[in-house]
Amino acid sequence: MALLTRVTVALLASLTLLSTAPAIARAQRPAPDTLPQVARLFEQSRDQVVSVQTEMAAPPGTLNPFFNPSPGEPSRGQGSGFIVDESGLIITNWHVVNGAQTIQVALAKGDILSARLVGADPATDIALLQVSAPVNLSAVNLGTSEDIRPGQWVVAIGSPFGLEHSVTVGVLSATGRSIGMGPFDNFLQTDASINPGNSGGPLFNLDGEVIGVNTAIIRNGQGIGFAVPIDVVTEILDQLRDPGYVSRGFIGAGIQELSEALATTFGVDPDAGALVRSVESNSPASRAALQPGDIITAVGDQEVSDPSELLKIIGRVSPGSTIELTYLREGSREQTRLTVAERPDPTRPQVERARGIEPRPFEGRLGVFLSAITSRNASRAGGPPGEGVLVERVEAGSPASGILRPGDVILNIAGTDISAPEEVPRVLKEQPAGSPIRILLRRGGQPLFAAVRLKTAS
Repeated sequence: MALLTRVTVALLASLTLLSTAPAIARAQRPAPDTLPQVARLFEQSRDQVVSVQTEMAAPPGTLNPFFNPSPGEPSRGQGSGFIVDESGLIITNWHVVNGAQTIQVALAKGDILSARLVGADPATDIALLQVSAPVNLSAVNLGTSEDIRPGQWVVAIGSPFGLEHSVTVGVLSATGRSIGMGPFDNFLQTDASINPGNSGGPLFNLDGEVIGVNTAIIRNGQGIGFAVPIDVVTEILDQLRDPGYVSRGFIGAGIQELSEALATTFGVDPDAGALVRSVESNSPASRAALQPGDIITAVGDQEVSDPSELLKIIGRVSPGSTIELTYLREGSREQTRLTVAERPDPTRPQVERARGIEPRPFEGRLGVFLSAITSRNASRAGGPPGEGVLVERVEAGSPASGILRPGDVILNIAGTDISAPEEVPRVLKEQPAGSPIRILLRRGGQPLFAAVRLKTAS
């Protein structure tokens, strides 16, 4: 999270620097026959693009009024977004709304609506908002970023420098770019001008379909902007709606690239796969007997050529699912099956607070994050409020890892019915460490018994 925060701050700082630069990045001049298409696209899409206005908590005051003449006043921010559902769901960037105490959305026709954060995924810098009292809203057409090619014309619409509903045109410069934001980097690069306030706005193709979410520019990089591919967004959209965060698969293996020199020592090509450099204890990888020096070459029928590809493939797997890994060990091709855990996400409490939800209690002896069952999540839990507690996340390497799964409902522990998260540690406090305890679950609507050996009480 610290790396993500530093990079995000650096990117946002670069936007501020560019605002005072004498020259703004110039996109390639559109061909004459594209201009009418751009004009029509803007007219058809302007009502679907919004300005996102935020108010942050006031920074700590200073005793020197010269440096802080208005101590205690909240700071304000601005970005862009676009409507993805006529019910009032809006996509924007996480960095646009992160830390906001209030969020407002300005529509093209002048209406200003209050909004709340529904869900967010800091790993991809995507957030989902819901506006209050949506009236006569129209949603964008979501395209696909799978078959786009460098050289295609693209159109960015947003509110650069607070200038609402501005349009810029350029070409798609590249796909699959990594800019150091994190392990799931996969950006579209464009020379369409993306400036402060464009963040969270749509990147269109000339068919009027959204193919990306404008996100960042590089410091001093004229004509270099980046967008999150829309396929990344549609992949996580259902999870952003409910439960409001993104669960990703995790196997507990540290991996690295095969350099040419390293590949030579293993007798393989540099793109042969992802090299395992470490294995966490009591993780899916350790239970599957993976070892440092193994080279993972495939997940199921999907070939792996580098660590980035492996992380993305594993990340798409639902925690609790079983996968087959193919790997090379000392030149021999091997296969193993393992049950995927949930990737640890240190940003989740921050997202929950931003959504106005208290972070879910963590039960340390089991190694699970729990939440109460309410009317809001009862359908996901498969039972009425007060009947059990919902497992939101299972910590990798914990006693419950590989046994309990996100979405399980704990109904009874060691003969005691459970109705609230705070009851779980009280019941477990009486249970000895090392011996298995019996837990009655509901999984997929069906009852199921499980046994877990507890950690020593802390």
